[in-house]
Amino acid sequence: MSGDILIKPYLVRAIHGWCTDNGYSPYVSALEGGCSGIPSEFFQNGKVILNISYQATTNLLVNNEEICFITRFNGTSTRVEIGIGAVDAIFSKESGQGLTFTPEINKTVVAGELGSSKEHPVLHDEQAAPPVNSNRDKSSFLRIVK
Repeated sequence: MSGDILIKPYLVRAIHGWCTDNGYSPYVSALEGGCSGIPSEFFQNGKVILNISYQATTNLLVNNEEICFITRFNGTSTRVEIGIGAVDAIFSKESGQGLTFTPEINKTVVAGELGSSKEHPVLHDEQAAPPVNSNRDKSSFLRIVK
């Protein structure tokens, strides 16, 4: 899977587009360690929530590595850069609908806490659920249901 582009930036763009199409304000939540240009007083518990609508930003760009835009903090124009890895949610302010993510900026810390050197596994091999029927053909587990 190395070299593959993560799905996260595509989902961020999709939720942003959905919010825009429906007249909602897209908000993004991100961890402080992956942000630049944001005054420290806007962070609470190491996170920041920002309006990334076209009305609140100038030159908004959401690419596969970061979210970049110019916005105003206390009347001063500031260039903001948020690494995609730092994003932990994107949602509509009005409806609350959106997606949450596991931030990637602390993968090594999270993996260390899990006791593994692998990149943030959901289950360790020893935690994987055993097959329901071990007599089944192990190459196939799907059935056609009509």
